[in-house]
Formats: sequence, structure tokens, C-alpha cells
Amino acid sequence: MSSCHYEEVRNDIDCEEDENESIQSILKQTFIASTIWVQYFMAGLCVGAPTVFIPQIRRESNSTIIIDDEMGSWLYSTSGFAMYPWIIILPIFTSRYGRKLPQLLAAVCSTAIFVILYYSQNPYHILISEVLQGFLYGGNITIRILMTTEYASTKYRGLFLSIKSACFFWGLWVANAIGTYFYWKNIAIVGFFCSIYTYSIVFWPESPSWLASKDRFEECKTSYRWLYGYNVHSEKKLQDLISWYNDRQDEVDFFKMLKDKEFYRPILLCMSTVIQYHLSGKVVCFLYILDIFKTITNDTATAYIAMLILDGVSVFGMYFGSYLSKVLKRRTLYMSSSFIAVFFLLIISIYLYLVRFSIVTENKYITIGLLAIYTVSISCGPMILCLSIYGEFIPLRFQLYSYMITGLTFAVFFSAVIKLTPSILATFGTLK
Repeated sequence: MSSCHYEEVRNDIDCEEDENESIQSILKQTFIASTIWVQYFMAGLCVGAPTVFIPQIRRESNSTIIIDDEMGSWLYSTSGFAMYPWIIILPIFTSRYGRKLPQLLAAVCSTAIFVILYYSQNPYHILISEVLQGFLYGGNITIRILMTTEYASTKYRGLFLSIKSACFFWGLWVANAIGTYFYWKNIAIVGFFCSIYTYSIVFWPESPSWLASKDRFEECKTSYRWLYGYNVHSEKKLQDLISWYNDRQDEVDFFKMLKDKEFYRPILLCMSTVIQYHLSGKVVCFLYILDIFKTITNDTATAYIAMLILDGVSVFGMYFGSYLSKVLKRRTLYMSSSFIAVFFLLIISIYLYLVRFSIVTENKYITIGLLAIYTVSISCGPMILCLSIYGEFIPLRFQLYSYMITGLTFAVFFSAVIKLTPSILATFGTLK
């Protein structure tokens, strides 16, 4: 993996003056991005699986003893805790060995995850699979965001990052749909075939940015031209990239970095979006939506249908948001959708409190309708732009530390919120 050999795409005499990217260049970038999208889709399958396999396993055993509330909360949250070490290890490993090797390891790990999940015989076997899932999640919130920004041109980077976030929730929806109509182990079969696709990583070129960071400039040029073609605009970008790495400082002083506005301002912004991502309640709602709807509808079959409809609304909102990200500024889309989501979340809270104190009679259609509006608004902005923002905002020279800090923030809030949610819902009477 230390040396990469590519064919030169064009020679200097044939440099084109057209600044637009060729269809071939766009397809190559999309091919690389699609592998990353599939990895997010697989993560969605894994995160969504407990929502449906826990009730199925309980029905099979005709008892809640095999998976009590404590075990259930661990089945939801173990993968979140398991990602902690990888958030530190993967950025360092990627910085040293390049982008392709950790991606290939992730492909192997993904295959193992779904094989173990398929052949699991008890909850403890499932927990082993979830410990391995930590490797996949850790990469998703650190190095795969980095790879998307490095391999995609600035014109398509925002769109690719938005689609990536939507693919995670698409995986959640597919897991819930499979668990609603089929045996839950079919989720593992779908995930296994998805993991096979990720071996297409072997056809990637190494990242031009990483090659430049190692002073392998000739390989950097060849890789860059393979990705973006050979025209006046791309050549200017290539020279800027090489010049930046030629002029960079070899060492980044940690304490000076902490005082640098170029470091802490983007980090604080990224951390705030990550915190909103989790405290908005959307991820938790996705995972515990079946239990919540069982309480609202008092009918299991209706709860499953309502879950799939609301999950579908979420996915639609994210792809709609991906389109809006091309026509609106990030700030405009993020702020407007956030304010709308907060407003409807407040309306939902007021309405449910009025119902609780018997001031108004609950109408389940109003409840589900308000949840749907909230879901679309939060999905259009914060849910797709959270990871996109820190993928685009983090400065090049502070990448290593920035991805670690933001990734740890993500992991801490994800695992803590998922682990504590059942207790919170039980305390306030949301779950019975």
C-alpha cells in the first residue's frame, strides 16, 4: 500500500481550456462516493436492526426475560460506546498509511459484522457484532467525511456529503421495513451483499491530498488528473494543492493550535451542530419509534405501519434537503429548517402536555401529523448538514485533531443519549 502506480491520463500539451468537469470525471467521483454511501447505509442497517429484532426475539421466546430492559438498552448503545477508541486510532492510522488501506479493513470488518449477526444464537452473540460495528461507526464520523471532501470536487462536495447523511437514515428505514415484514436476520443478508460492494475500494486511486502530504507529488498529479481530468481549472487547483503542502509547517504545536482562531472557531461550530444533531431527538425517535407508536396507537400492526411511514418521510426530507443544499446557502438552509423544527417540537410538547392533563382529547392523527412536519423540517437541514458542515469547515492543517475532537463529541452524545433514553421515556410515561 506504500506505493501506488497509475497511468497518466493526459500530457501537458493536451491540457483543455474548458473549466467544466467532464462526465467521466463526475462518474469517477460518484463511484468513489457511492462506496462511502454504502458504508453509511450499512451503518443505518446496524443501528436500525435492534428496533425490530428485539421485539421479534421476545415474541419467539414468548418472554421479555431473554432481553430485559437493561439488555435492550445495551443492544441499542453498545456500538456507540465501541466506536470510542477508533475515533482516535483511525485518523492517526489514515494519516500514516493513506485512505485506501483503512477503507479495505472497513470492508472486511463489515462482512464480519453481518456474518456474525446472521449466525448469532443469543443476545451476547449480537453484542459481539455490535462491538465490531464500532469500527464502522468510528470511520463514518471521522475518516469517511475526510475522504468525501478529498475525493469530491468543491462543486459536488456539499451534495455528496448530504447524500451520505441521507443514506444512513435510508439504511434505518430498510432495516425497519425488513423487520416489519420478514425475519430480522434478512437484515444481515442485505448488509452482507452491501459489504461485498465496498471491496470496490481496490479500484480507487490514493487520495491526492494524502500523496501531497507525503511529498509524493508526481503520484499526486497522476491521481488528481485521474479524478478531475486535465483542464486549466483543475490544473490550477492541483498547483494550489501542491504549493500548500510545499509551504506548510512540518509540525503543528498543540498548545498554539488551541489558541488559533482558525482551529477553535470551526471546532466550536462543528461541536454545536453535532450536539444539536443528537439533542434534536430525531435519532432517538428513529430507534424507539416503534415503542412510542405502540403507546400512541395501542395497536401493534398500526404502530409498525406508522413507523415505516414516518421513517419514509424522514428519508424523503433528507433527499429533499440534499436538493435544497444545491440551491440555497448552507446557513440559510440550516437556520430556517432548524427554527421550523424547533417551533413544531414546541407545538408537539404543548399539545401532549394538554392531553396529559386532560385539557384536550388526544387525536392520534394530529400527533402523527405534527411529528411528520417536525421530521421533514429537521431532516432537511440539521440531519443532513451536521456532518457536511464539519467536513467542509475543518481547516486542512488541523484535520487530525479536529476530526478526533468532533468525532469524540459525536460518539459521547450518541452513546449517552441512546443508553439513557429508555429510562427517560419510562420516567415520563412515554413508554409503558
